[in-house]
Amino acid sequence: MYTFLLYILKVSLSLAAFYMFYKLLCSRDTLHRFNRCLLLFILALSAVLPFMYIDLGIISHEAAVEIGQLGAMFEAEPVEMAATEDAPAPLWQRIPWQQIPWRMILCGIYTVGLLVCLAHFLGSLLSIALLIRRSKRRVMADGTILVAHNKAYGPFSWMRYIIVSEQDLSDNFDMILAHERAHIRLGHSWDLLFVQLCATAQWFNPAAWLLKRELEAIHEYEADSDTLRQGFDARQYQLRLFEEAVGVKFNTITNNFNNCSTKKRMIMMMKRQTSPWARMKALFVLPVAFVAVAVISCTSPKEKKVDNQLSNVMVHGDNPLIVFAFEDSTKVYFQGKQLNSDGNPNFDYLKVCGLTPENINGISALQSSEAVTIYGKSGANGAILFQVKEKTDKEVLKAMNQYQKSQGNENPLQVSIVKPRDGQALKFEDIKPTEEGEIFQVVEERPQFPGGDAELMKFLQQNVKYPKEAQEQGKQGRVIVQFVVNTDGSISNDTIVRSVDPSLDAEAVRIIRNMPNWTPGKQKGEPVRVRFTLPVTFRLSGDAPKQAAEAKQPEATGDEIFKVVEDRPQFPGGDAELMKFLQQNVKYPKEAQEQGKQGRVIVQFVVEKDGSITDAKVLKPVDPLLDAEALRIVNMMPKWTPGKQRGKAVRVHFTIPVTFRLSN
Repeated sequence: MYTFLLYILKVSLSLAAFYMFYKLLCSRDTLHRFNRCLLLFILALSAVLPFMYIDLGIISHEAAVEIGQLGAMFEAEPVEMAATEDAPAPLWQRIPWQQIPWRMILCGIYTVGLLVCLAHFLGSLLSIALLIRRSKRRVMADGTILVAHNKAYGPFSWMRYIIVSEQDLSDNFDMILAHERAHIRLGHSWDLLFVQLCATAQWFNPAAWLLKRELEAIHEYEADSDTLRQGFDARQYQLRLFEEAVGVKFNTITNNFNNCSTKKRMIMMMKRQTSPWARMKALFVLPVAFVAVAVISCTSPKEKKVDNQLSNVMVHGDNPLIVFAFEDSTKVYFQGKQLNSDGNPNFDYLKVCGLTPENINGISALQSSEAVTIYGKSGANGAILFQVKEKTDKEVLKAMNQYQKSQGNENPLQVSIVKPRDGQALKFEDIKPTEEGEIFQVVEERPQFPGGDAELMKFLQQNVKYPKEAQEQGKQGRVIVQFVVNTDGSISNDTIVRSVDPSLDAEAVRIIRNMPNWTPGKQKGEPVRVRFTLPVTFRLSGDAPKQAAEAKQPEATGDEIFKVVEDRPQFPGGDAELMKFLQQNVKYPKEAQEQGKQGRVIVQFVVEKDGSITDAKVLKPVDPLLDAEALRIVNMMPKWTPGKQRGKAVRVHFTIPVTFRLSN
């Protein structure tokens, strides 16, 4: 709707320019047929001009833009501060102007005006139909239909109907009939229908109504000229116009005999004929049209340029903070590295987030110093703000997650969502962002529930509330929940990886979310984020209904490779021994050291039923030399304790990081 409103505003600018052109140059000419065609052309041209574009060379951009360059080109996002004064702030300061839905209000006002004008237009058509239906009708020799009524309305015509009062039938009726037949023969009713629809769509624009009035006047000039050419006495005809000037007009959509100023019609009848060469003045419509297109091109959101300007916003591996600001004042924050993990310099943030240039009102970009002032350490690598329209945060997040899965990355995106509360905008610091950083699968020191595993089991037993509905239906089984233990021990990103029943799943999630903070996992002595999988078992007692049966669980059959199992595979001696094995056996390639190559290679493999390692492959490469060394280390590992599902050994996918880091 907002896009349509922008289009209507552009059309109104064109109409205003063309009306001034016509009024100054052509309105006093006697070239009625030409002026009529010119006005209709102006209306049609105004409707198509917004779709035209002239490249004025105002916008320039590079194929790839660094954060530093963007910071100089765009304005910074304003910091939203909360008032802390004791005295009440003035009303204008307390109103969150940035949250007032101006677009929605403007669209609402336009829609109300449009509906009122449409109702008036349809009412006019209905009143004509009712008057014709309730009056006497007679088909004349030329196919027109004469309608006689006993109202006080002056003569008028509409389409093929000539509508007059009983009194007009006996008083110089021939002149009226010739005039109205001219309207019908020249097709003036179709002009009026077209211009009325245009004026209705442009109800707020005075130029549209003035153009409509000019066209109605031309209709009368044209009909007057046609009537006089039939041999009627000019003085008698003018006298008839004076008599009808005091009559009541039926409505503005019909060709009324007294529709135009009598004085203007008299002047036009007596005026000397304009030279046909005056038609050349219409050529001035071309520069007017050019100026209108130029103005629209400068004031529009740059539809044609936006493809290049927005979709090519690139950051060369700098991991900027990406901010999407939505029309409902919601903001979504995430680090660009989550989507651009390979450092691709041609990365298109819009495309992978399900957005097109038409969804963007503008971009603001900040250098690191400015971004840190607003967003704290999250903006250390700069920030890019996208003003999003016609999309919601849920739609964008869904598209981002779908992109992640298409790239083979099962890790959930880490984002912060800031939503307005009680009509007040939030500062970035008001929301604690979802913790950033890599999520580990295997660490030297795994996370611990306070008090250890025994306390964890005790917590589950004491707090699980078996849903009554599930008990009555005999639902039971093991719900497996996966979550992330953050560096402060808090729990986030909980998700059901194996479902049993909606009510049991919901209870399992409730329990996980109510757990106290854990002791975080550690890697090289530093707290890190660790993905953890926990089974929550629901089992009915012996007096449960006989029809109760444990929900069907995946069986360890065939060569199926599991991603989540009840008992995960273990390196001999546990995770600490695995880390020790990697540290002792990794041989840093000399050539990679000389070239300064370092990073974390992610390797995935299958732990077979007998504990052997197969199908090792690199999921996240760093360098061919380092990738090869990581594969060598994984393939030389001893047999593991295999994973189990319902007590049976199964094949399990496992992922570990092999880190190569140069010393200072």
